[in-house]
Amino acid sequence: MKENKQGLTRREFLELGAAGAATAALGAPTAFAETPKRGGTLTCGMAWMIQVPDPQRYTGTWARQASALSYEGLTTPTPVGERLRITKEKGPDAVPDVLPMLAENWEIEKGGSRYIFHLKKGVKFHNGKEFDSADVKWSWERIKDPVHVCSARKMLTEFLKSIDMPDRYTIVANLDRPYGGFLKASAWCNSPLLPKDSIPYGVTWGQTPSFKPPTPAPPGTGPFKLVKFQQKLEAVYERFDDYYVPGLPYLDKVIYKVIPKATPRSLSLRAKNVDYAYGVESNWLSKVLEGRKINELITLEKEGIKLFPRINSVTFSIFLNSHDQADTPFKDERVRQALDYCIDRKQFAQALYGNLGIPMAQGFHPAISSWGYPDIKPREPNIEKARKLLKEAGYPNGLDVELKIFPAWGRMDKAAQIIQQMAGRAGFRFKINVKSGIQYWSGTRVYKYHSKIYLLGGDDPQHFYYLFLHTEAAKPSNGYAPSTGVKDPIMDKLLEEQAGEIDIKKRRAAFKKVVLYNNEKAYLLPYAAAIGSDGWTMKLKNFRPWDYFMPQQAFRETWLES
Repeated sequence: MKENKQGLTRREFLELGAAGAATAALGAPTAFAETPKRGGTLTCGMAWMIQVPDPQRYTGTWARQASALSYEGLTTPTPVGERLRITKEKGPDAVPDVLPMLAENWEIEKGGSRYIFHLKKGVKFHNGKEFDSADVKWSWERIKDPVHVCSARKMLTEFLKSIDMPDRYTIVANLDRPYGGFLKASAWCNSPLLPKDSIPYGVTWGQTPSFKPPTPAPPGTGPFKLVKFQQKLEAVYERFDDYYVPGLPYLDKVIYKVIPKATPRSLSLRAKNVDYAYGVESNWLSKVLEGRKINELITLEKEGIKLFPRINSVTFSIFLNSHDQADTPFKDERVRQALDYCIDRKQFAQALYGNLGIPMAQGFHPAISSWGYPDIKPREPNIEKARKLLKEAGYPNGLDVELKIFPAWGRMDKAAQIIQQMAGRAGFRFKINVKSGIQYWSGTRVYKYHSKIYLLGGDDPQHFYYLFLHTEAAKPSNGYAPSTGVKDPIMDKLLEEQAGEIDIKKRRAAFKKVVLYNNEKAYLLPYAAAIGSDGWTMKLKNFRPWDYFMPQQAFRETWLES
């Protein structure tokens, strides 16, 4: 049987499903071999905290870690345990994109241009209001309005024409065309739902100076509510007593402590100063993985620690500003392609992550996503070809370019140095521009940058590919693709074709054309993903991250053993 790069045979890879798959929907708690214990405080070591506690403003990794405890959506992406179980029983094409969450079920009509959701009853927000269709309508409309700069606006509302509420527990989305990504766009991690009128129009919770919020965060329907938020220090969540799943959660409190660097975070875990750590230190993980496999639970009895190593779902990539009216050399396709010819992805991944690194030429890894393709390969590195292209573009003596990075994330500081060295051989003179938080984003939305390191992948083609490569009429994009400045009718057409496919096989085939065309035009340059793992102590009981899309969601069923 053929073995993959990580030493895991297909059969062994699928056997994880037997370890315990998610329930068909996020509802009743799983069956236990032990009696759950109530109470206690779970302390977590986290790399960073979301900039503001408005769950609809941002939807990246840190936002999802925060939202996982407090907020829910109509759907939730299918977790790895369920994905593997279904694949083993019925094959990969039978794996659904999402499972129900606050929607009991749904129907898709008119060839994929009408979605009817039937909502759960008896669900309460943290402020006591009962959840109903008016909350969904208000949340969708808030996300749709550009004034709120919500991350999921394009993914959720690009094709949203109108919203109907036939009754209190039914919501209907009428789209102006078929859209295969709407169920994923409706997931909690993209479009978390808030109670109607809980935030004034035009306000971002925790960011708009004129708004004095009554609580640290808006009300959600999740098992925990945020009661304290200090962005650079910690976030404190308390049990929501009226959570709609009987008996859950078991914990009284969850504390996220900011420990930006992986080494002190891992040392805190191993010293039992924290009960859970996001993203353990890679050198330690690499040693632990010797002779072991990914995608299965590892128990370190002597240390009293458990790990679940897996391929991370995002690919770090070089984003190039291609705006034809901006001050950027990457508006020239030859300059973009020249940079691509400089990047030796195999060497890059090894230098950046060691034996945990995976060279990438696309945003999704085929071992963990329906949107990855085993036969897509990158350009072969060719410095002479790169120099020739730069000369043709008018840079016979090379050129000065900026590379914007956020150093606390994805080893961007080291990655920038690798890019600097690899591209320098062809004549690129990269100046590394270090920014943090909002500063990192400040110039990119108005195309005042040359290049930056950011992410591709996520959970759906709409999440990054469509968002950053399809043109947008609204300000500040003004007919160009957000951040990247791409204005390419062929790319627009390919992205629209994949978005309009409801059949998963046809959508996969259509999206592959998008990936290949991006690689040809070198708009976005994926370079590496990594094997990573969260870690937790034996003190955590019934912590089953493979049963959930985000590991932190599993805290709702976790308890502590004193």
